[in-house]
This record gives sequence, structure tokens and C-alpha cells, in this order.
Amino acid sequence: MNYKTPGVYVEELAKFPPSVAQVETAIPAFVGYTAKGPQKPTRISSMLEYENLFGKANQEDFAVAFKDGVATATQTSISDYKMYYAMQMYFANGGGPCYIVSVGNYPDPVMADSTNPADKTLLKGLELLKKEDEPTLIVFPDLQGLVANADDVAAATATAQVMTNNKNAATDAKTASKDVSDAIQAAVTLQAALDAVDAKVNSYTGATTVNPDKVNAAQAVAAAVKTAANLAAAKTAAQAVATAFDTDLATATAIATAASANAANVNTKSNAADITKAYSLYNSALSQAEFMKDRFVIMDVLGDDVIFRSKVIGSGLKYGAAYYPNLKTILSYDFDETKVLVTGASGVANLAGLKSLNSDLYNQAKNAIASKQVVMAPSSAMAGIYAKVDSTSGVFKAPANVGLNYVIAPTEKISQERQDGLNVDAVAGKSINAIRTFTGKGTMVWGARTLDGNSNEWRYVSVRRFFNMVEESVKKSTERFVFEPNTANTWVRVQTMIENFLNQQWRDGALAGSKPEEAYYVSVGLNKTMSAQDILEGRMIIEVGMAAVRPAEFIILRFSHKLQEA
Repeated sequence: MNYKTPGVYVEELAKFPPSVAQVETAIPAFVGYTAKGPQKPTRISSMLEYENLFGKANQEDFAVAFKDGVATATQTSISDYKMYYAMQMYFANGGGPCYIVSVGNYPDPVMADSTNPADKTLLKGLELLKKEDEPTLIVFPDLQGLVANADDVAAATATAQVMTNNKNAATDAKTASKDVSDAIQAAVTLQAALDAVDAKVNSYTGATTVNPDKVNAAQAVAAAVKTAANLAAAKTAAQAVATAFDTDLATATAIATAASANAANVNTKSNAADITKAYSLYNSALSQAEFMKDRFVIMDVLGDDVIFRSKVIGSGLKYGAAYYPNLKTILSYDFDETKVLVTGASGVANLAGLKSLNSDLYNQAKNAIASKQVVMAPSSAMAGIYAKVDSTSGVFKAPANVGLNYVIAPTEKISQERQDGLNVDAVAGKSINAIRTFTGKGTMVWGARTLDGNSNEWRYVSVRRFFNMVEESVKKSTERFVFEPNTANTWVRVQTMIENFLNQQWRDGALAGSKPEEAYYVSVGLNKTMSAQDILEGRMIIEVGMAAVRPAEFIILRFSHKLQEA
């Protein structure tokens, strides 16, 4: 400095070299529908914060019937909106800060509205997400509502068989749902509940004096359950209406109507076009993942694994992992007591009215509704597992062999033989991570592969995400060298900075090798990574190699007899 005035001057000299700061690794973005709140990416860190900004769950429709002092709850329709329950699962399984990307509120047009297709609406959330730098994971909680499961596909034809008492309908049901292996099993599941309704129909239509009101009610029930595409709704509606026949015909008809009100919406989801639409959204997210900072998409297997592998296409498979099957949770649906129809309880019309008249029956009804627990796709719980494993062990640790909270059991038990076909797919390479129940352990995540399962480089979730972290961390730290002189002094500073960062990763256990030179290398310089032409054109090329640790997916124990020694 050019000092001109007498005095004491202090100069602070920077002696420490530049360093690489590790970026966040498990900040998911949930794209879906909310009760309220801003329709832009919003960062939250707790369930309370979510409720304050975005409200609670969408209220479901229920009916409760009392018979011989026992309450039976019917869920007359199941909404597509699962964001609230997804957030509960996320935070319960170790989740921390995350982003909510609301693309609409519950009163908005339904997800499958022809003027506002769900894939375009949810893709709008992806466009909004591109403007945010922090999120590293993408989750679509509401996507499971786009595709009905196998029971839903078969239920309409199966219920027609039982309600009409038509022996030939079994063949018709099997033909109509020929692509669903358990169509007949769905009919058997409904048999007990629908037999009661069938008996009522026969008793009224075959009586000497026919009661027109009861015949009309029976016909309404037959029509409602015949068109109810949701198996659970059809079964419970049949039970409720069978109880209501002899008590309140108006309420019985109301229950029947409510059971069929959502049938058209559910039926539209039970075909290949909607399955294709749902997976088309996944493909769009995968193809945009690289553009969006290599963000990792946590996917739910909708339908079954055969449909999943045939519908999920595209080139960006290394940026996603899929999980199967769905999970039975301890969560209960939200509802409005004034809208819960009540039958068989001294003329009380709804649950709110029952509360003031009979607390015992009211509590029974509440417990019956609470037993209708939420079934969730696993993606939101897995986002929490990713966050928990990253914070406790590190991003290089595979998010597997970890128990799930708030989960009763998977909807389908998977054997070791069944998982063979899920974990390794020699043809498509789309590995599917299973969630299984083990005696004495509970429900565990039992897989850690990406959708790029045939790749030696990107086969495992932990390897893909560790490289994502290093790439993003080094990218951000080297931005300070843009427009610096492209000389040996700059190259040494850059190389030393990256090597110090990788050395710390090696010491933490993220890289293999007994010494640093076996774990990683950083190369930059003339005639190493750059030519003279590169320097003239302003390019500084850095090459980084890492020996990332891989999970011990297969542990082989070899036992043999040791021969006796003399």
C-alpha cells in the first residue's frame, strides 16, 4: 500500500488456502396438492410449519352403520390428495428441512380433469423447482392416486357378478379383467359382505307384498356397488347399506349414491392410458434431473413391477430409485363429523348429532373410522430415510437395512425368491428396491439400487448420490476461480483445494483404499488435462477420480468341516 499519513496500519493477510464446503445432500422437494398456501417452492423444517402454511389433509367421505351395537365404517370415496400424510411419514422417518411445491389446492379441479391434466399440472411444479438451487431429491406424493391397483381394476366386474347373482358373470368378470391375475380373488373377498345385500334384495323382491321403496333401495345398492371401482369402498358400502335397509331407506339410498359418486373418477384411473400418463411424468422428471443439478427422483412402483418396467423409459435412469410395495400406516384419514352419515342409531343423521346424544356410540363410530388407516406409497417415507442416513452416517452409506416408522406392514409380503426378480433385472436394468417385513425386526428397506441397475458405475443409490454431492460441492467451490489467470499457480491452488476435500471424505470412510493415492486423484495442468489450445481458449480442465465405497449387498458365509488332527 502507498502510505502517506504517519500512523499505525494493520494488514490482515489471508494464509489459509481455499476450501470446498460440502453441499446439502437430502433436501427433498415434494410436488403436489395442498389445502392452501403459496403455489411456489417454500422451505419448511417441521410438520407444524407445514400445517401453518399449507393446512391439513383433505377430508374423506365416511358413513357409519350400527347393527347389534357394533359400528361399521364405510369410506365411500378415497381422495387423490396424499401430501399431508406424506409429510407425516417424512418427518416420522427422520426427515428435516424440505421444500413444498404446491401446484394447486384441494378445491381445484381434480387431478385427472381433462382441461388440466395431472401430468402437465405436476410438471408445472418441476418448472418452478428449477429456480431453486438447494433441493436434491424430488418426490410426488399425489402420483399414487393416478393409478388404481389390481383390486381396483377388477372390483367393478367382480361386484357385478355377486350383486346380480348371475352365474355367467364370473366368466364376464374374468374376461373384462383378463390382465389382472387376482380378479376372481377380488370377487371372493367381496362375497361375505355382498351376500347380505343379496339376501335383502331377494327377500324384498320375492315377498308377497312388495314394498316399492325397498325394491328401489335394493336397485340403487346394486347399481352403486356394481360401478364402485374401489374394492374397499364397494365392500364397506355393501355392509353399510345391508344394515340400513331395515332402518332408514333414505339413508340407505344416500349411502349407495355416495358409494358410486366417485366411481367414474376411479374408473378413469384403472386403464393403461392412466398408467402410461403417471409414468410419463416420472420419465419427464428423470429426463430433467440432469438439467436440475442431477436431482435424484424417489419413485413409487405404481401397479406392479411388470407394468413399471414396461412403462418407465428414457435415458436418465441413473437419477432415480424405485420402491415397492405400498405401506399400511398407523395414520388415520381426516373427516368432517357433520358429513359422516350415520344409520341404525335412533334416527341420528350424522356423527356430529350423535356426539351430543350418545357418547358411547359416538366413540364407537370414531374408532371405526380411525380403523380405516391410510395406505401410502413409500416415496415420502424413503425421503425421510435418506435424510436420516445422511445425517447419521453420511451420503456414502446406502439407505437400506433401516426400519420404517409409522408403518404397520407392507401391503404385500415379499419373499426372498420374489425379490430376486425385483433386485436384478438383466433385461431392462431397472432394479426395484423391496420393502419387506422380517420377524423380530419389523418393516425394513431391503434394497439400495438405482434404476440404472445394469451399470457398474451407477448401480447403487449411495454411489450415485455421493458423486452428486462431490460434483456439486466442487462445482460451487471452483466458481471463485472463474476469470482467474489460467496458470500453474491457479492450477496448484485448485488441485490442493479439491485434494483436501477428498482427503476428508476418505478419512470419513466414503472412499476405498488404504492410503489417499488409492482412494482418489486430482489432475490439472498443461499436457495433463489441457492442451495449449485449451489455455488459449480459456478452458481450465480438472479431472477428478474417486474410488467410492460400495454397499456389501451380498454377504457370503462359507462353512466347512475341519478335519480332526492327531
